[in-house]
Amino acid sequence: MTVPVPSSGYAPTARPVSAAPARAPGSARAVLALAGRDLAEGRRMWAPLLLDIAYGVVNLALFLVISRVLTPKDGLLGASPHYFDFVAVGITFMLVVQTATSQVAGRVAQEQRDGTLELLTVQPVSAGVLAVGLAAYPFLVALLRAALYLVVLALLFGLDVGEASGLGVALILLAGAAAMMGVGIALMAVTVVTGRGDVLARLLLVALSFVSGAYFPVTALPGVPAALTAVLPSRVAIDGLRQALAGDPWGAELLLLTGGVAVLLPASVWLFDRALRSARRRGRLTRI
Repeated sequence: MTVPVPSSGYAPTARPVSAAPARAPGSARAVLALAGRDLAEGRRMWAPLLLDIAYGVVNLALFLVISRVLTPKDGLLGASPHYFDFVAVGITFMLVVQTATSQVAGRVAQEQRDGTLELLTVQPVSAGVLAVGLAAYPFLVALLRAALYLVVLALLFGLDVGEASGLGVALILLAGAAAMMGVGIALMAVTVVTGRGDVLARLLLVALSFVSGAYFPVTALPGVPAALTAVLPSRVAIDGLRQALAGDPWGAELLLLTGGVAVLLPASVWLFDRALRSARRRGRLTRI
């Protein structure tokens, strides 16, 4: 697929994007084309990315100091032996959650402002391929950042990985990212229709950081039954990562995440398709 560059003052009438899946080879090429476009644009972002990682290291060092003065009750941290191990895993996966919320919503909003979203909808691809293609690059970068964080944590901060299951960590990260992509595509749909999905995304990011147990156990939240948050993909992924890093069983979390992917991705793609249709009818695929 050739991804067009918008021409000045021109916005073609878009043909409907079908929600039906395209042929697998063509779909894969379309996703790779969109990811490749974003990669070409993102090469200028390596310096900010390195600065972001440097900031992350400073942030982790702060939590390391905090962890040395905290003494949680026995058993409160679950599989994590120390508070720093507990919070480090939460911070790492919140990089993926941040991508699924504010970054993906911001990306589709930028596509609307640039006029490229309307141009992309005339391509012979399904809404699902378009949605995954737009989200692919941010999620690949988020997974890379998460992997780098784990390496830095193990090498420089003493994260206990002696009993860790590398396979478990990799599978939980991938499944968790796929499940959160479903959340991200749903936010993309909201952004297409309202133009303000970024506001909702930021609020959701803050809420998920609390109810997913990223910084402290969910059981410590007053008035929030832990059972109500047990099905959140962000919480399941964080719990699964802690289990895998501690060498404890992680299969149940992987199964839950796989089920979440099977539900969230098709549902979010359907919403995205309906959002495109609605925006097209109202002439809002491009927002100046």
